[in-house]
Amino acid sequence: MNNTMKCIYIESRGAEPRLTDIPIPTVQSGQLLIRVEYAPLNPSDINFMLGKYPSQKTFPCVPGFEGCGTVVIGSGVQSWGMQGKRVAFYTESLFGSFAEYCIVEAAYCIEIENDVQFEDAACSFVNPLSVIAMCEIAKQHEAYTVINSPGASQLGRMMRRYFKQQGLYVISIITKPEQQEILKQDGAEFILNSNDKDFIENLTLMARGRHAKVFFDAVGGEQTGQILKAMPQGSTVYVYGRLSGQPHSNIQPNELITQNKSIQGYNL
Repeated sequence: MNNTMKCIYIESRGAEPRLTDIPIPTVQSGQLLIRVEYAPLNPSDINFMLGKYPSQKTFPCVPGFEGCGTVVIGSGVQSWGMQGKRVAFYTESLFGSFAEYCIVEAAYCIEIENDVQFEDAACSFVNPLSVIAMCEIAKQHEAYTVINSPGASQLGRMMRRYFKQQGLYVISIITKPEQQEILKQDGAEFILNSNDKDFIENLTLMARGRHAKVFFDAVGGEQTGQILKAMPQGSTVYVYGRLSGQPHSNIQPNELITQNKSIQGYNL
């Protein structure tokens, strides 16, 4: 093994990421050195590099919160028997997953079965754990139908499948006709295109008819307020992203005051 590795490196918040060579990091007690096979680029990674995502990680660093690969070496009791194992992982180390090698706490690894391909295991933490937690939130609200935007994202599609297993339904908000075809092939029951002229009318009928009083919003902009207005009394918006790049707006104070509606931030 060489003493250096290629990686994406970022010097400071909002700086331009660059491809470079740095020394392969050394493991500390309880850590693993993993040879990375696949690492997804999640919205959390982008927001972190822009300095807009809460994390213990500081700059300069190698970004990348999750991925999968093979354990090269470990240190400490927790790493015993891990060498050579195929694993999926989550990390907030300064040496993240956007590199040939990364540092991971042994407690944040799960072994991959031999019949699971690396590319299928790369997103084993951020999206799945978010969906499980969101399902628990919906159950706490006794909301057996929820709204999610964007509905055709990887998280959105995973949410619909998992929620259905739990006896819950998702109204998936999309923006393009081709996304509707993708969701239909997935077996989605409720799909609405926010660009349709009758979008708000149909959403109001569907949300109030099915008592969909939880909205998971990763888009933001004016859509947040529009959807909140269409929802029944006592509804809550959980903001988990801002993919539109626009502030969450069009929110009427009267909706919050007299309709007992609310907006909360959500972060796994």
